[in-house]
Order: sequence, then structure tokens, then C-alpha cells
Amino acid sequence: MKQNTLSKLLKREYLTSVILPLLLIEAMLLLAYFWSNAYVNKASKHALIEETKIHIKEISKRSATLINNEFKTLSNLTMLMQKQHETFFENYNPLHVKEIKPTYRMLKEGVITNTKTNENSCSLFFSNAKQNNPYRMEKASATEILDSFYNALIHSNENIAQVYFNSYDSMNRLCPFMPDALSQYPHNMDIPTYNFYYLADNKHNPLKKVIWTDAYLDPAGQGWMISAIAPVYKGDFLEGVVGVDVTIDQLIRNILTIKLPYESMAMLVDENGHILGMSEALELYLGIKELTAHTYHAPIEATISKPQNFNLFTHKDNTLARLLTQMLETNSDISEFGDAQTHFIITQNTISQTKWKFVLLLDKDDLLANSTTLKEKTDTIGYIALGFMALFYLIFLFVLLKRAQTFSNEILMPLHELIEATKVLKNKLATHTIQHSNIIEINTLLDNFTAMSHELQELYDSMERKIKEGVTQKMEAQKMMIYQSRLAQMGEMISMIAHQWRQPLGSIAALTASIKLKNDLKKFDLRSERGRAEQEKFLNTSVQKIEHYILFLTTTIDDFRNFFKPDQQAKETSLAQAIEKALCILSKILEEHQIVLHVKITSTTLFSSYETQIVQVLINLLKNAHDVIIERKIVQGEIWIHAYEEKKSEETFFIVEIEDNAGGVKPSIMDKIFDPYFSTKLEKNGTGLGLYMAKTIIEEHCHGSLYVENTQKGAKFTLKIRGEDYVH
Repeated sequence: MKQNTLSKLLKREYLTSVILPLLLIEAMLLLAYFWSNAYVNKASKHALIEETKIHIKEISKRSATLINNEFKTLSNLTMLMQKQHETFFENYNPLHVKEIKPTYRMLKEGVITNTKTNENSCSLFFSNAKQNNPYRMEKASATEILDSFYNALIHSNENIAQVYFNSYDSMNRLCPFMPDALSQYPHNMDIPTYNFYYLADNKHNPLKKVIWTDAYLDPAGQGWMISAIAPVYKGDFLEGVVGVDVTIDQLIRNILTIKLPYESMAMLVDENGHILGMSEALELYLGIKELTAHTYHAPIEATISKPQNFNLFTHKDNTLARLLTQMLETNSDISEFGDAQTHFIITQNTISQTKWKFVLLLDKDDLLANSTTLKEKTDTIGYIALGFMALFYLIFLFVLLKRAQTFSNEILMPLHELIEATKVLKNKLATHTIQHSNIIEINTLLDNFTAMSHELQELYDSMERKIKEGVTQKMEAQKMMIYQSRLAQMGEMISMIAHQWRQPLGSIAALTASIKLKNDLKKFDLRSERGRAEQEKFLNTSVQKIEHYILFLTTTIDDFRNFFKPDQQAKETSLAQAIEKALCILSKILEEHQIVLHVKITSTTLFSSYETQIVQVLINLLKNAHDVIIERKIVQGEIWIHAYEEKKSEETFFIVEIEDNAGGVKPSIMDKIFDPYFSTKLEKNGTGLGLYMAKTIIEEHCHGSLYVENTQKGAKFTLKIRGEDYVH
């Protein structure tokens, strides 16, 4: 249980009993205020949206009707133009053209054009695509009679950009006058191949009615436009096509611009999903730039329609385009769209005159702007109330804590004196008088404490004498334990030295016996020069080996004598050097017992460590492998030595694995094998210190690890030395 001071407890009680209930009530009131404000705002917005949906559907329907009426007017004007031209061609006979006006001229390449003579003049361009008609000049001159009619049509409707007649043999009469026709049109322009002509022919328009084209780039230089076209027949022969052009810019400004109290956008889409025109604001949401004006760098030699990304049905990457496609395909009259940036109410209606779709988008955020602003204001009032409440509670809390502090001081002052008295009593067991307070319970506590301190003083004096006597006895016992510990350590060192000396002494004995035997058997012919040389070589080799063993014995004494000294010096060595020195000592005894060694050394890198101690550990591990092979009478004994390096992150480990084929360590003793005084060689008087000392050397002196595991062959000891002292 967490402990607190009495002062903190009193303050906490004041807070939980007074402040928290008030805070809870105020928080509930503010929560109710904000919740009701949010609820009312949400309900108001919902009602406004539903009401707006009803109105916007009606507005959209009326707007579509107005647009349809405008297109109907343009279609009627086109029909009027169609009738006028049919009347002209019924009465036209080139042989009756008596005079060709001088304003018409034919260029060398066969192109016929005209010059402007008055304000009502219309331009004429007769390409050289088809020159087999001998009456081309007569036809060009005769059609000038239609210029006043063309001008009357243009002035009758502000949405008309230009009117024209295109003949089957590529004659174009267009109003208003186009002064740069020769540079604007290709001279070999084959007009019947353009959409504003062939869409009205018998193949595409067998009913011979007015047809509306989709958006295309005007060859006459007016930019992007749509056209109402109608065929002109003389009997069953198609003389040409009349057309009324409306630019996309006029379509957007005069037809699609709808003024509403809220921000809105509109677009016109044909039955194939092509966007004919749209409000500029929609460009951001659809990710495409509306095409209106165009800079002409060369004549337009074929029909150029809007790019594929102006088709809603194929514009799959845009979420708004996908919703609009779904609305058009299902013929849904109203829908809603929303993403992280914007929200729309969308309606669509069919323009019956053209079968196109009029789409109106209303910005919900702008629609709900007043409601959102009102909610922000009411929220601000709530935040101000919250701020005043916080200020009030800060002042109230300060006053409350001051009163709690005053009240707690009246209780704590005598208690603090009691605490100080206990500190003195704890350190010196001295007693002194404590002033009484005006609280009966505390005075009783002080009196009891004074009585207890006197009793403790008497008890302390008695125990001090007994402790002095006990300390003297315990110091004698500790001296005896230290002496016994030193004897035990000396025994460990002697046992370890004996364990390490057994093989070198045996090897020395074997060498001296070999020298004596060869001398007794007179193996060398001392009378010959060769015999004396062989004897000298044999003796020198034997003496070198004996000196090596003696040096190892001396080094062993020095190393174990300094084993626990921290100032023992490390030296530069490698795994290859250490293994070579260990095998130099043990190779003879392994050969005598026909134990096969498999040595694989892939590490030759130098590192700083205690080479002699590493060699001692390797000898210990190899000797243990040798002993267990002999003990278990393995016929073909084998020992594998594998030395290599391993890198993990930024550390390098030098690893030696020693594995035998003696069957491994029993699982029951696997956890005890490195314990001190644990040995499986009782019949050989093993001390149980070999593996313990080996592990201690590797872990404490070489900053590594030594562990054992069983394999399919036998036991495998792994010696791992950290590369923190790596020599580069």
C-alpha cells in the first residue's frame, strides 16, 4: 500500500470531498451544453440539406429546361438555315451566273477565296481537293447572296459564334468574315472528312434532322466548340451541310453559368460520357483543364476531339468522376459526394433536344457555412465559460489548500517533534522532553513514547555489553574460516597443477626411456660418421622436446600462481598459434593411442588475449576427449578441431569447437559438468577442477564463454572469445 504524509492525506481529502464533486457537476453541465449544441447543429444541417435537395432538384430541372430551350432555339435556327440553302440550290443554275464578282480569285494551286467588301461580307474558301467541277467560281460567287442571311442569324442569338455552309466539293462559306482563311485552312482541305460534315450525311443522319456534334477543335480558328449541323439536299443529292457554332467558352459563360445563393458548378456531358463543357471550378476536382481557346501553329487537317481524360466513363482514377459515371449509367437524379477536402450535392437532368446530361454540383460546405459559423460561435462561448470555470477553480483550490495547510499544521507540529525525537532515539538512544499539544490523543502518544524511550535506553546498555563479548568470539571464528579457505584454494591449485603436469611429465618420461632404450640397444653406429650424426640429431630433437615440456611446466606454475592477479599481461596471438602449441604437447600421446585428429582452421586473425591460458584450456579439453575415448574403448577414436571467426553486428568472436566420437555427455550430468569438484573420473582420482578452471579462465580472463552440447558423434565443447580486443 502506498504511504503518504498526513498533510497530503488532508489535502487529498479536501480535494475529493469538495473540489471533485463540483468539478463533476460543472463538467456534466459543459458536456450537456456542447452535446446539445452539436446535436442541434447536426439536426439543423441535416434538415437544411434535405430541404436543399428538394430545391436543388427543382432548380436543376428548371436550368436543364432553360438550356434545352436554348439548344432548341439554336436547332431551329439551324433548320431555318437548312431550308434557306435548300431553296437556294433548288433555284441555282451555274449557267445563269452571268458575272463573277472581282472579289473572287483563284490561286495557282486551284484554291478560290474572296476579299471583304463590306461589314456583312462573309468569307469564302474553296479548297483544291476536288477541282473536277468547272463551275466552281460561279458557285462561289452565287452563294454570296446568303451573306445577309448569315449575318442576321449571328445577330439573332448571342451564343452563336459563327455560321457556315460546307459543300460536298469542299467549299466553305463562313460568317463572320475570316481574313486569314488562306493561312488558317489547309489548301487541300477535304471538308467531307470532318465531323461537322459527315455526321450529317445520309449514313449518319438518315432522318436529315439537326445533329449536334461533340466538342472539337475548330479549323477556322475559334478554338474548341460544338456545332448544330443539318444536311442540305437537292432532291436525293447532298449538296452540303449548314452549321451553327457555339464555342466552349460561350457554352460555359452563357449557358452553364447558373447563379445560386450557394457556390455551385455545372457541366454538360454527352451520351458517351464526353465532357462538352464545365465550370472552371470543377477543373480542380476532376484534375483536368477545360479546353476553350487554342493557339494554332498549323492548319487543322483532320477532326480533333477532346482528349480521352475528358471522358467520365474512362476517368477511373478520380473518385468524383466514378460517382458521376455511376449517376449517368443508372440515371440517378440526385446523389452526394464527399472526400477529405470537399462535399457536393449532385443532380443530373437530360437535355431532351440533344440527349446530353446537365450536371449541377452544389458545395455542401458553402451551403452549411452559416450553420458551421454559428456552431463555432456557440462553441467559443462554451470554451470561454470553461476558461472562467478553470480560473474560478484555480482560485478556489488555492484558498482551499491554504486552509488545509493551516489545519494540518495544528496536527503535524507535535507529530514532527515526535519524529525528530525518534531520530535521536534511533541514533543515540537518548531521551528528551516533548512539548504537549492541545490534542488529547497526541499527548497520550507523546507520553507513551517517553516511557518507551526510557525502557529502550536501559535495554540498550544491557545489550551493548553482550554484543562486545559476541564480537570477540566471532572474530576468532572468522580467522579460522579464512585459514581453511586458503588451504582449500592451495589444494585446488596443487590439484590443477598436477592435472596439467601429468601429460608433459609422461612425455618427458617417454622421451628419456626412448633415449635409454636406443642407447642400450646401440641403435646408432658411433664408429661411422653417419651413425654419430643420426645420434646427435636424435638427441638434439629429444632435448628440444624435453626443454619445451619443462618450459610449459614452468609457465604453468607461473600462470596458476598469477591466475587471480588482475595485472597479468595479455599478448598478441591467434587461434592458429594457440592450437599449434596445444597440439605440440598432446600430439605424441594422441598418436600412441591411434586417435585421429581432424583440424580445420579458417581464422588466422591476430587478437589480444592470454595465450598461455587459452593453450591450457585447449589442452584440458583435448585431454578430456582423449581420456573419454580411452575410457570408453572407442576402437577408431577421432577428434575434430574447428577454429573460425564469427561477426555479429559490430562484434567479432573467435571460436574453437572440439568434438569427439565417444558418445557424448550423459544428460543427467550435463548441467553439473562445469561445477567445481565434479568429476566422472573417480577411479583416476579426478579433482573435478579441470573444466571448472577452464570455464573460469575463458569467462573471467578472456571475456568469452565455454559450453558443451551433445552431437550425433559425441560431445562438442565450444570456446568463444569476444573480439573486443581485436588487433587490426
